[in-house]
Amino acid sequence: MHMQIRCNPVASPPDVDLLLGRLAEAGVNLVAVGGSDVEFGGELALVPEDGQESLAIDVLDRFEYPHRELFVDNPDSGLRLCMASHESGGLHRCLQDASIENRERGWKIRDILVGVPDEDEFEAKKIPVHIYSQPEGTQQADS
Repeated sequence: MHMQIRCNPVASPPDVDLLLGRLAEAGVNLVAVGGSDVEFGGELALVPEDGQESLAIDVLDRFEYPHRELFVDNPDSGLRLCMASHESGGLHRCLQDASIENRERGWKIRDILVGVPDEDEFEAKKIPVHIYSQPEGTQQADS
């Protein structure tokens, strides 16, 4: 869960169901998905299962969905992966750390994506969380 694809589900008309159906038909397993205003010009955030990133991108390219890729290991992408403890306050601690870092950079949290833990994460009572941040004053689709 070290990559996130942000896309606009802009078939005609915008249609999240159609996009997710195309990914499913291609065999892409999504381990996290989210977004806001996704059929009103917003972005849909997708996290394919590890190893299926290229397959997901191929589907988006084939059907001409505008998209961009964000990587956890690139701090300038604004994407942060936190493994939240499955306990009271676990998510808060993830957001608290991101907020401290953001204040230092002049950034704000754009959105949060809670993923499905794999078997090892489940056993460790950890939940993968993507926290996507951007510089203050930027529009939703700015990178």
